Amino acid sequence: MHSPSRIRRLIAVAAVVGLAALGVAGCGSSKSGTTDANGVTNLTWWDYFGYSPASDDAVKSLISKYEAAHPNVKITRTSVGFADFHTKLVQAAATGKFPDIAAIDNADVPVFASQGGLADMTKYLEGWSQKDQYLPAVLQSVKYDGKDFGIPFRSNTTALWYNQDMFAEAGITNPPATWDELRADAKKLTTAKHSGICFSAAPTDEGTFTFLPMLWQAGGDVQNIDSAATVAALNYVKNLVVTDKSAPQSVLQWGQSDVGDQFGSGQCAMMFDGPWVLGSAKKGGFKFATAPWPAGPSGTASPLGGEVWAVSSKVKDVAKVWDVLSWMADPKNSTQEIGTGLSSIPNRKDTVTDKAWAWDPTVTTFASQMSSAHARGVYGPNYAQISQAITTMEQAVLAQGKDPAAAASAAAATIKPLLSGK
Repeated sequence: MHSPSRIRRLIAVAAVVGLAALGVAGCGSSKSGTTDANGVTNLTWWDYFGYSPASDDAVKSLISKYEAAHPNVKITRTSVGFADFHTKLVQAAATGKFPDIAAIDNADVPVFASQGGLADMTKYLEGWSQKDQYLPAVLQSVKYDGKDFGIPFRSNTTALWYNQDMFAEAGITNPPATWDELRADAKKLTTAKHSGICFSAAPTDEGTFTFLPMLWQAGGDVQNIDSAATVAALNYVKNLVVTDKSAPQSVLQWGQSDVGDQFGSGQCAMMFDGPWVLGSAKKGGFKFATAPWPAGPSGTASPLGGEVWAVSSKVKDVAKVWDVLSWMADPKNSTQEIGTGLSSIPNRKDTVTDKAWAWDPTVTTFASQMSSAHARGVYGPNYAQISQAITTMEQAVLAQGKDPAAAASAAAATIKPLLSGK
């Protein structure tokens, strides 16, 4: 996907996923991943990369290149609209028609794995010579319950973007490296014409995707959401929005694309966002650059976005599918498609500094931020509800004036039972 997370109907989707368990266990196509009388293995593939000509062509090229080198495999691809993809996968799982290969959001691995919908790929990854090239968070993103239920595919993360022209005008020479510097710079950059900092604090997973780095930077985590670190993270964002008014109240409604538009139009001097808003930033016609997230008490941190390849548990010849995906995952076969075509941030030790993956100057920053990225799948199959509880907590502080400690305590009451469902 071109953004790291989807705006979900969180509770509705979670309910559908729960119903899917019955269908996954009892249904399945006997033809999934099988070989026909002519010796040709027919595989189905779903993704949501039809959102732009470049991404669509990249997937087409990747599949065509594999088929040309392996004429005994035929891959039938279906591109589903981004907004409908997750729901359609849930429905497909419930009816036993989950595609042989699907490019799914990495946070969804526990959702489908817990329902029995995904093939266990542990023995294939464990025996793969390239496995250890992947960064820790990327490897973590394919795991559920100690097993591997996917193959790393496309990755992204977030960082700080800043308007260099506005920095020069304000006399600021370097991007902020700490929370205190960020707060001071945001105040200095706030004028009648523009805000100092913008980010998504919307009541969606896009808001969670932005708040989680602050939580980790404070030394906290979802498992101890009622800790002092959570209070520190809430106070950090409260200072920006409520106390200093360096960030506009509109951030409570803005998604990541909205933030990119605001930055590109010159309404924000800085923003927390991902590489998918590059086009919006370029429209502004001003000089901009990127830098790592300013460090909190426990350093810098960022969220891991992107997709993994998931394989249906109904596939008869998993080894054949592994051959397809391990070939595509090898950079020597797919750098152009996955890097440039799909705008992926390099997620392996051997590609992080590879100039072939530097499809834009901003890639260097995002690649460096990947070393401190965190996978969200560690929170289990109830991540959608957990995400909603986190944004509810943040909204309570920013929009309703609730005490951060009380908001964190209320969030813990909702989240801790959900974590037990891992």
